[in-house]
Amino acid sequence: MRKKTVSQASLFDQAVHQLISLIKPEKALMDMNKILDENPDILQCIHEDLADKKKNTGSKGISAERILRSAIIKQYKRYSYRELAKRLNDGIAFRWFSRFYSDAIPHYTTLQKAIKNIRFETWDKMNDILVRFSKAQKIENGRSIRVDTTVTKCNIAYPVDARLLNDSIRVLTRLMHRSSKLIPKLDFTFSNRTRRAKKRCYQIVMAKGRNAKRQRKKCYDDLIKVANEVFRTASTCCEKLSQCSDFQAVYFYEQLDHYLTLAAVAIDQCERRVLHGEKVPASEKIVSIFEEHTDIIKRGKSQCPTEFGHKVLVASGKSGVITQCQCFRGNPSDTDMVAGILGSHKKQYGKAPWALAGDRRFFSADNEKAAYGSGVKRVSICKPGYRSKERKKIEKNGWFKRLQRYRAGIEGLISGLMRGYGLKRCVWKGWEAFRSYISLNVVTFNLQKIGSRL
Repeated sequence: MRKKTVSQASLFDQAVHQLISLIKPEKALMDMNKILDENPDILQCIHEDLADKKKNTGSKGISAERILRSAIIKQYKRYSYRELAKRLNDGIAFRWFSRFYSDAIPHYTTLQKAIKNIRFETWDKMNDILVRFSKAQKIENGRSIRVDTTVTKCNIAYPVDARLLNDSIRVLTRLMHRSSKLIPKLDFTFSNRTRRAKKRCYQIVMAKGRNAKRQRKKCYDDLIKVANEVFRTASTCCEKLSQCSDFQAVYFYEQLDHYLTLAAVAIDQCERRVLHGEKVPASEKIVSIFEEHTDIIKRGKSQCPTEFGHKVLVASGKSGVITQCQCFRGNPSDTDMVAGILGSHKKQYGKAPWALAGDRRFFSADNEKAAYGSGVKRVSICKPGYRSKERKKIEKNGWFKRLQRYRAGIEGLISGLMRGYGLKRCVWKGWEAFRSYISLNVVTFNLQKIGSRL
């Protein structure tokens, strides 16, 4: 079973402690170390999560404490996994903080697998522990709350129909080539169309001049023809793999079946949009065959009219500690989130906040009525569109304006998360990993924020 901590120190570990007494680590690391030591429940959450995924036999693996602290260093410093392994290896302060001391640093791929194994529910539990700790230390009392939403982009190229078709052809061809090469019993041959597809994709993107639209249409006709041909060939290969008894056939069958499903959607939406001139609803589109969970989000931003990722809700108190963070599928309206925000706040602090502040996207008459009914004394959410004289009078009150200035502070918190902790773009693959990445961002941010106020 995976160990929670490495309790037995080696002789050379004393040298690290002596160096740390002479060369002090940066204050933020020392503060975060103090918080982690004072909250053993955080380590317990990580250990329970990782212990379920480790067999009782064989190597014990990296201890839960080392994995947790390495993940925090990675996110705090914005390191890649390769750079994280290097920094842990040559940095005395990082060796001390991560509890590796004089032990050998694992390979960066080992660190990556270990950190990715932590579920997003576990990171959320850790954040709840940090919120309770900030309450106990009288850093955040939950008297007031400010909320806002942002969009974290997925790690995909800008979606173009030609690129989607080219990616589908490329991936399906690669899987067919590997399966026919690695499975001798598979009697299957096919024509490689990747060069032709890549050439048509390039011609579509680079088409210019008066005849550009006609040239793109002609190239799209040929590209769709190639995509349908590769799709039919891959379907035949998938059927033969399902009848093959080789142990590798199961893997290739699952991969082909997965990408065939996505390729069918990509071909269909391209035919409808380009050949027939239809407007395909966002719910029926895909924007990437690698990150198929990516949502198409429009928030009315002039500088960024369409975003490709997921909507993220952030709630904070006066201290700047992030008390709530949620990721959503699709593009839900902000007005539908207020009831959930107040419900979560009551669970955390035992009562409704005295004041609630948000931007105009959260406004609705029902939300204001429900907020006042749940115990909120002051609700500061500007009404969009037409405002009556009574509404204008309310929004000109001093308390309303003060709460709006207070609300503006969450814009800075979100900006700090994006610039300093990587919230702008998620580089992890998959929906579950997306949520884990967001939660790790918030945990690291809160550790640093609480540590700076101790």
